[in-house]
Amino acid sequence: MNVIKFTVLGWLILISSVWAVASPVRTTPSSLTCQPPGPPIVSGERARICRGETIALTASGCLGTVIWSTGEQGIGIRVTPYQTTRYTAICRLPEGCVSCFADAYTVTVGTPEAPKLTTDTPVLCAGDAATLTAANCAGTIRWSDATLEGATPTVRISQTTVYQATCVHEGCAGSPSSPLTVQLAVPTVPTLVRLSGSGDLCLGQSVQLSAGQCAGEVRWSDGAVGADRTFAPRQTSHLRAVCRVGTCQSDSSAVLTLRVQPAQPTPLQKTTVQNTCPFLTADLSSAIGTSFQQALTYEFRTGPSVDAPEVSSVGAVLAGVYYLSARSREGCLSQPVAVSALITPCANGIAPCLSNPPAISLTLDSLDQKRGVVCLKARIRGIGTESIRLDSAWACSGTGLFTGQTTLQPRYVASESDRNKGIVNFAISTPDPDGLGPCIAGAAKLAVTLSQSNTLTDADSTKLVIKLPDVPDAGSIFIPEGFSPNGDGINDRFVIQGVPTTATINLEIFNRWGHRVYADANYKNDWESQTNQGIRATNSQGLPDGTYFYVVRVSDGREYVRFLTIAR
Repeated sequence: MNVIKFTVLGWLILISSVWAVASPVRTTPSSLTCQPPGPPIVSGERARICRGETIALTASGCLGTVIWSTGEQGIGIRVTPYQTTRYTAICRLPEGCVSCFADAYTVTVGTPEAPKLTTDTPVLCAGDAATLTAANCAGTIRWSDATLEGATPTVRISQTTVYQATCVHEGCAGSPSSPLTVQLAVPTVPTLVRLSGSGDLCLGQSVQLSAGQCAGEVRWSDGAVGADRTFAPRQTSHLRAVCRVGTCQSDSSAVLTLRVQPAQPTPLQKTTVQNTCPFLTADLSSAIGTSFQQALTYEFRTGPSVDAPEVSSVGAVLAGVYYLSARSREGCLSQPVAVSALITPCANGIAPCLSNPPAISLTLDSLDQKRGVVCLKARIRGIGTESIRLDSAWACSGTGLFTGQTTLQPRYVASESDRNKGIVNFAISTPDPDGLGPCIAGAAKLAVTLSQSNTLTDADSTKLVIKLPDVPDAGSIFIPEGFSPNGDGINDRFVIQGVPTTATINLEIFNRWGHRVYADANYKNDWESQTNQGIRATNSQGLPDGTYFYVVRVSDGREYVRFLTIAR
């Protein structure tokens, strides 16, 4: 059983969640010569109960009105706490004087928490055993299955079974635990299905596979695990799978055969290309020559892998080794062939960046005007673009969120300022390839127009919508239970909402000893915890964190008497 220890602030935060709003109490203005009464004495039937039990509390020694920390009034109240709770009260005389807080009366709720159930084997095969564990109980465990005893019983099931447990400690029974299900496994043989494409696969081509009708874990014959997978076979493959539930395993599925076409050789006229003066770049396409076939699509890459970057300018490359593959109409790639580019010096040669200058194109991929989302697409080619740092190449005039700047397809979310301006400018540029030489950097700009509106038109509107905050109902007054004057701009003032425009507010604040620490006969929602009453009226630091008692009088006759919390 847990005993809750309270600081003053901690107690306030706890009881604020269970205090009901006190009923309005009519009082007359307090006199400056008012003598605060002594605090009431709070007593109860008993200080220890089980959860759900109700006890009576009584306050004696008050010649006025007793106001409880629950918000109720009167000499006696009945409470049903669901956790250990401290209760206090103040005495308020008809003249408006209030006492200091009564000594708190603690009601300890001894009902234990619900046990936490776990099992070492949540899914069983028929005949297997599982151990149940009921933790978080210092007393006796009472199981929903009366044949079970102790905190760690062993069970064998013939069908899926649900268990619950209750903790009984010092005469109090807690709430039942969350249900724990121990499942009887009956694995079903999975059915293998090819989800994408049909017929033979190209070498390196991927295919989507699925194993259905398995309620557990699918294990494939090639070692893969999971019902759905992407498979790129390097050769013709024959796959099977089983379904495993707990320690049980089904029979093997039927065979799924995936046939793979071997890669064909790439037809080339030569594997070495060279520059022709005065140009200092070479043409890779000259390697194809008379071997060119219209049925094939030729792809040059910087590496032998199909994932290697493509060469952006095939007709003007620098010295190096490149790889050529041919793709058939069926989408199959041939085996990559290495092509060497040799560059020989030229007298008065043309700089590579002049024959293949850096170039960038920038387009709008998509625009969601309702959400203010802009998606861009850029394409880069030319000498000097291979080493471009995209994270420093992008520029934007807006103040919104710009993401994906390390790619050629970034995403931008417009800010409120962008929507007010109605336009955002984007730019991307490459480095200057030769410094002070004749070549210049590539650059592209794009202006994106945004539509804006501050009123909602219709459900199909594509305009950006600015939703105004809700305004409290003019017929009700909302008084907060506390505020946090810590200077962060959030809830820094004690703000009373819903006051009629023709009404005025008279506010009085009292500390726990009944001393008035703040008063304003025409309150303007500007109190930030400073004092203007008593000997600390000039304290610029404001009142310390804690609980205070206030009286709010509205000029239309309404009055509110409650507690509030200052918590920084």
